[in-house]
Amino acid sequence: MKLAEFKFRYICLAAAVILCVCALSGSVFCQDASADKTPNIVIMTMLGVRNCDSIADPTHQYIPNLWHTLFKEGTLYTELVNSNNEFHFPPIYAIFTGVNYPFYGGPLRHPSIFQYVRKRYNLPQSKVWSIGNWYNKDYALETDAYPEKTFPCKWSVLEPSMPEQLKGILTKQELIFLERFSEVVKSSPEHWPNWDSLGKAQYRIFIRIMKELKPKLAHYVLGDVESAHSDTFGRYVLALKDCDEMINQTWEFLQRDPYYKDKTYFIVAIDHGRNLYFDDHYEDAYSGSERVWFYIRGPGIKKGTVIKRPVYHVDIFATLAHIMDIQTHRTQGRVLSDCFESARR
Repeated sequence: MKLAEFKFRYICLAAAVILCVCALSGSVFCQDASADKTPNIVIMTMLGVRNCDSIADPTHQYIPNLWHTLFKEGTLYTELVNSNNEFHFPPIYAIFTGVNYPFYGGPLRHPSIFQYVRKRYNLPQSKVWSIGNWYNKDYALETDAYPEKTFPCKWSVLEPSMPEQLKGILTKQELIFLERFSEVVKSSPEHWPNWDSLGKAQYRIFIRIMKELKPKLAHYVLGDVESAHSDTFGRYVLALKDCDEMINQTWEFLQRDPYYKDKTYFIVAIDHGRNLYFDDHYEDAYSGSERVWFYIRGPGIKKGTVIKRPVYHVDIFATLAHIMDIQTHRTQGRVLSDCFESARR
């Protein structure tokens, strides 16, 4: 057999093996070509921000980038109602699953938007991220249809472990820093004044993930304003200004990067408000500020529009599924069709 013919047969055999592995292996995702034609979604959720410190403040001094720049290019809903408890978990999981979760009584297990997107477009795990310590697999549905392999990559600076996908893009110095940083965090995880510094470290890693791995769907939790629990109003509003800057920097990055430019829906949401004194929030949403806000911009989204009607966190899930052309279970939310320029995206 001639050497050239042998090489040709060897290449064909190798290609056949790879195709079989992709087709048969339950742990391998081969990205569907149709995924490249779908938009990207980046969601940033701020924890515990009152309207009176943000959109209802006539000076808008703590959210200058959002108010004077970003809001002019998208749609702002001013009455996002936290219909459950004034705690982070229920509204965040309402965004993830389209179902209002009880604060007590155990979890309701439903597929998350991450699982739907991964399965619908055969995406590898590196293309779907939840960053910020709020994706708990114990609250996700794991069945034959949505097994654990459909879960997203998840990471938080509060977690000592990290996905292999993240380890692969960080330098040795960064890995050493995060390892030592996590040791400090573990020694005092509930030391609230640390939250704004934690946020700065985490945000840098988030941008690295966006640059290097190019997620199609990413959810990032801005927990900086939780420093309000330290009972210092000045630190709370300074953290809010930092969040405003990070949100603006994220959008500027999305507009510079060819993978995301003009193909990305950008969402900013608040999970719930805070009490009248600002430093805390309660299990009963109606004992404090239960109405917050939600913002969306992207292809086909109305610009400079303010909508003053009650909407819900479950509606965000329904709208995400609509954008990604995904058929889901019976969500409790409705598509926010009035933010689109027309019926078609």
